[in-house]
Amino acid sequence: MRTRRHTSGGVGRTFEWTRGSPWRRFVRDLGLVALTALVGYVITTVWMAPDSVASSDHSVPRVLELPVDKARAELTKLGFRIRMEAQRSSPDVARGAVLWQDPPPETILPPGATVQLTVSDGPAPVIVPDVVGLSLPYAERILGAAGIKVGNVDTVRAAPEPGVVMTVRPPPGNGQPRGSSVDLLVSGGEGGGS
Repeated sequence: MRTRRHTSGGVGRTFEWTRGSPWRRFVRDLGLVALTALVGYVITTVWMAPDSVASSDHSVPRVLELPVDKARAELTKLGFRIRMEAQRSSPDVARGAVLWQDPPPETILPPGATVQLTVSDGPAPVIVPDVVGLSLPYAERILGAAGIKVGNVDTVRAAPEPGVVMTVRPPPGNGQPRGSSVDLLVSGGEGGGS
């Protein structure tokens, strides 16, 4: 009977580095998978999308509600140009702060692109309502509903019935900041007054 000798050559030949424990083969296979993923990522980012790697574009920062000087400095630092739009009144944003920006925050733009800023002019002024000829309690309610406080109330002798508003200072129709006060001159009736 013939016996067969096992040799390292021939069809059933194995490589030396594939021998070893199962953990060793697992670590080797895991390293190959990681190397393949890394090479694929590098090829994708450098060859297929080179602008994302070597780009000098920046995202527009959020400058809403910042003071204009601070917003301007932040945008200029990133290389953007600033165009100021007309001021608008806003009940929520303080006077001199950025109310609106275009393009919006996080938009990617090249350096030198223009960012438009709209600055808040503060709350809109309220018009002093005409309360001349009305009784004092009624005039106070109307002024309060308009967002204006009643300041000094002076009474004078006058022919109309007592407690009627004769004059408003500043005059009706003028714009005043919300919460400001107006002075009233009220009739004390004949013989009344102080």
